[in-house]
Amino acid sequence: MIIHSDGNGDGQGHISVYLAIVGPSSLHVDWEVNASFRFLIFDQIHDNYTVMKGMERRFRNIKTEWGYSKCISHETFKDPSNGYLVNDECIFGVDVYVIKNQRIGECFSLNDADPYKHEWKIAEFTKLTNKVYSEEFTVKGKLLLYPAGDSWQNGQNISIFLESVDAAGFNRDSGANWFSAAAPSWGWQSFMPCYEFNDPKKGFLIQEYCIVQADVSVVDIMHIR
Repeated sequence: MIIHSDGNGDGQGHISVYLAIVGPSSLHVDWEVNASFRFLIFDQIHDNYTVMKGMERRFRNIKTEWGYSKCISHETFKDPSNGYLVNDECIFGVDVYVIKNQRIGECFSLNDADPYKHEWKIAEFTKLTNKVYSEEFTVKGKLLLYPAGDSWQNGQNISIFLESVDAAGFNRDSGANWFSAAAPSWGWQSFMPCYEFNDPKKGFLIQEYCIVQADVSVVDIMHIR
């Protein structure tokens, strides 16, 4: 794990966290490791780990490090009620699962495909108490939104995910996440603080309506045989 306490790159105001893999030192040796991983932070008050962010990535000799420049904001990290920083001490963790490819596939590239934009208008937002799905759109996907966050957020953040409808039939790489039968949805558990979303000065929620837009680029598809 690599942690930048003051943020890295565009991570100003956040803690940046990355996972780096140690592979052969020679750049002439081709290797790759597919791994699913998620970054955790320990809540010292309630004695449990909170998942900050997770992803599935392919590590290669030319790309040995993946992570988030904005993994957790300083505001959230330093909030005493969250229990992440106690007596100037904190605990970070990472769960890593190496994915072994034992199936034969057929892959073609769509790197030049234009991103598809899908706009989702949500009515009566404040009346929503559970997760809500958008309609299915062109790239065989739909959006999943938790207005008060998923089970890890305790009502603090809005959670939003992109879910592949037909991932059981093939693997698909959309944006920077690999969708498969084992991992049909990817997104952000702490997409936006609820207090920020509900701030009338921000203009995100107007007369009980909000609009969510997803820009989706499918870069690879692997059909499973």
